[in-house]
Amino acid sequence: MRANGLLIAIDGTAGTGKSSVGLAVAAKLGYGFLSTGEMYRALAYKVFEKGIDPASHDEVLALAQNLKFTFERQPSSALKMFVDGEFLGPKLHLEEVGNVASKVSTNKEARAVLTRRQREVGQNGGVVMEGRDIGTVVFPDADIKFYLDASAEERAKRRVKQLQEAGKAADYDAILALIKERDWRDSHRAVAPLKPAEDAVVVDTSRLNMQQVIDFVTEKISQYAS
Repeated sequence: MRANGLLIAIDGTAGTGKSSVGLAVAAKLGYGFLSTGEMYRALAYKVFEKGIDPASHDEVLALAQNLKFTFERQPSSALKMFVDGEFLGPKLHLEEVGNVASKVSTNKEARAVLTRRQREVGQNGGVVMEGRDIGTVVFPDADIKFYLDASAEERAKRRVKQLQEAGKAADYDAILALIKERDWRDSHRAVAPLKPAEDAVVVDTSRLNMQQVIDFVTEKISQYAS
């Protein structure tokens, strides 16, 4: 047990509800919650905003080194992230930013910069941390690890529904293609490829609703802590 409690890692593919599950679990435990993908999206947004080529290793690295991240614990348990003093919010969740994030995340040195900052946030525990490589790279010694997955088709359907409920246009085929491309890139990159940690609890969410996943994860943590 760390100073502030358990360190819980939740990894998995995009669109499996990792953030929603992680936030709900953190709230139940009275822990903080951090989606580390937000940090990669913040870097991607800055790359996108400045017109930098995501493949430009040195420019992306320099930008990562100069970004200042600060966090404020919210009543919901979320650790609200500010980048250079600014809350980027919905800007981070544009499809274009997500695609750039997957590209800049292949930059080994930039990943190392963000990994160090993630470790600073979680080292004392009392945190549910969600991402792609928390249990394999950032915190291989996390107290308990989960890996959420679902078929690409199911994840595309969820994304379409999410966009439609927000009153936005949604092209299923285009979204499915983006998800498959992102999965391939995330799982085949040379640095910290997306995969379950050997000791992770793997959860296929394809046929589970959000509450069922939350209940399953919470029960596993309870068993671990008892």
